[in-house]
Amino acid sequence: MEKNEAIKNTKNFDELLVIQYGKSGTDPRDEFEENAQHFIISELLKEAKRKTH
Repeated sequence: MEKNEAIKNTKNFDELLVIQYGKSGTDPRDEFEENAQHFIISELLKEAKRKTH
């Protein structure tokens, strides 16, 4: 099955992550999850800073 077709047939976000980045514990998935956490933390910090000004 082609990747685009697999994406169209996903039923939930977890399936999409597996298609796009691999199963949990693989290097690409770990890198994605680490980057996602960095993004979330940076957004929380920006929001907190904005609220203090």
